[in-house]
Amino acid sequence: MHLRRTWRPALVAVVVTVVAGTAAAPATAATPQPVYAPTGGIADPGVVRHGDSFVVFATGGRAPAYRGETASGPWSSLGTTLGSVPDWADNGTVWAPEAVHTATGWVLYYSVPAKGRNGQRCIGAATSDVVGGPYTPVGTAPLICPGGAHGADDAVPGRPVAAAGVIDPSPFEDADGRRFVLYKTQQTPSSIRMLRLDDTGTRWVGNASGELLRNDGIIENPVLRQRGSTFVLFASRYGYDNCSYATVYLTSTDRWDFHGRTEHPLLTTSGTGICGPGGADLVPALVDDEQRLFLHGWVCAGTTPCRQQADGSLPADARRALYAAIFRWDGATPRVGAFL
Repeated sequence: MHLRRTWRPALVAVVVTVVAGTAAAPATAATPQPVYAPTGGIADPGVVRHGDSFVVFATGGRAPAYRGETASGPWSSLGTTLGSVPDWADNGTVWAPEAVHTATGWVLYYSVPAKGRNGQRCIGAATSDVVGGPYTPVGTAPLICPGGAHGADDAVPGRPVAAAGVIDPSPFEDADGRRFVLYKTQQTPSSIRMLRLDDTGTRWVGNASGELLRNDGIIENPVLRQRGSTFVLFASRYGYDNCSYATVYLTSTDRWDFHGRTEHPLLTTSGTGICGPGGADLVPALVDDEQRLFLHGWVCAGTTPCRQQADGSLPADARRALYAAIFRWDGATPRVGAFL
């Protein structure tokens, strides 16, 4: 499949309509098809542009990665990228990894269960000379761990739930070249926090992390972008395991404070036809000044978007697939165009 360059704003909706136990499909647009739907699924895509291709890091054992010659593919597996599991980790089941190129080379941020935390997670950083790894964990301590467990740099001060872990690390570089990493605190209420990092992107500088946003429900998968003096925060909302999962955005002139800001819907099931369009990430395109928005959605019976069952659950064969869309900015307002 080739890139479709036609610009067409996508429909969005505030809520997902559920009729007779199934998530309603949009009435006006053809349902998008995944650009990649491997048998084992692909979830929580963290995407980087590398040369003339895209590399997607995903949830899974030791952070599997995939390379796409274009956003539409063809795609191929790069295997696992986290070369070893740090001593502070219980195991290597990585959630929502993200990578970025810094002064020290490629840095991978990953979340894994930590020893003595009853399955709750901490966030580590690992480095590699090449984008596909293998990545070597930095030092002997995690970067972020509640209470400063295992000697973590950031102890997650003021966390909403003391026993909860941290997941969904996401790098951010501001207009002045300063580096940060965002993350989500688990359980509800949930929050989005951000930590200032050094130029290598592997250690903190300055103060402990600050809370950008708190929600009584679920808010996760943060992605932050700067547009002039405005900061745009993308996030996933609601439960990831059904079609209600959605992508929203908020804006603020203060990068550290999105409390009370209006939450705008960007991608919903009723607006796109994709079951649970979440985990979105934004990267430069290979052509013109466009960008590409990558996300995951639930598919069943091959590559057909799943429909929720009467009890709200998904069918047994549900797995997540990778979708991609054309993206442009209208000032500080995000605009999603045609799906690829």
